[in-house]
Amino acid sequence: MIYKKEIDEEIKSVESLKILTEVYGEIASIRMIKIRNFVLKNREFLQTINEIFQDSLKAYASKLTELVRRGKLKKGGRVTFLAHNGKTVAVLISANTGFYGEVIQATFEKFLDDVRQGNVEATIIGRMGRSLFLESEPKTPYTYFDFPDYGIDHVKLSEAIRHLVSYEEIRVYFGRYQSIIKQTPSKFSISAGTPISKEVEEPKVKYIFEPSVEKILMFFETEIFASLFDQSIRESQLAKFASRILAMNVASENIRTRLDSLSLEKLKLFHRLVERKQLNSLSSIMFSK
Repeated sequence: MIYKKEIDEEIKSVESLKILTEVYGEIASIRMIKIRNFVLKNREFLQTINEIFQDSLKAYASKLTELVRRGKLKKGGRVTFLAHNGKTVAVLISANTGFYGEVIQATFEKFLDDVRQGNVEATIIGRMGRSLFLESEPKTPYTYFDFPDYGIDHVKLSEAIRHLVSYEEIRVYFGRYQSIIKQTPSKFSISAGTPISKEVEEPKVKYIFEPSVEKILMFFETEIFASLFDQSIRESQLAKFASRILAMNVASENIRTRLDSLSLEKLKLFHRLVERKQLNSLSSIMFSK
């Protein structure tokens, strides 16, 4: 049998949860607004920079193609200006805490599929991602970096970038903001070097490179990745806060439903107690007669 004290205690607990969800939702909303404009504008900027990078690669590939045709360079392989280890790394950008909805789990599943296919080394950012990975792949080695859920720690970001740029191919998995009600797991890949072939697509725009296309590509190999990785961190944060707002709204609706149910149960209990008292009173009167 449910007693009034038990109902009152649960109502108090549920009301505390209601306050907590409202606070979490409000904080997430403030943080999302702060970073959304920057992230969306930076998408356009990085897309333009990446187009210039791709044109630079095509320009250099065209130069290499001419050397292949003249027999001074063999077709096949790639040319890079930095030292790489010849390996591929899959990187998961997750979170340190919970209440971020489904986007973390969905992104992790795509990352895990890649790791399980083999020939890929794992790097994880965020304690939640590490916990999920240890549950799923306890015997698989991985590299871990801690990182805040809000804001950019440039020291830790530099540490992660130094680790990652040594790989031949880097695949980064992160949550991407589409709208306040839609966040999707996303991936970007970047490979080191320029392919050597006999045929190459001409760049859309002709550039004059100063001091040289080689030095510009050397700069791009580190800086373009650093910029894309920084953007992925921010994209992940934006998606997480939007997902948290949605999760807190759902939680608030569930809490309101539960509070209504408890209030109804309390009212029913009150009526049962009143009825019992009335019956007891009536019985006492009849017995006294």
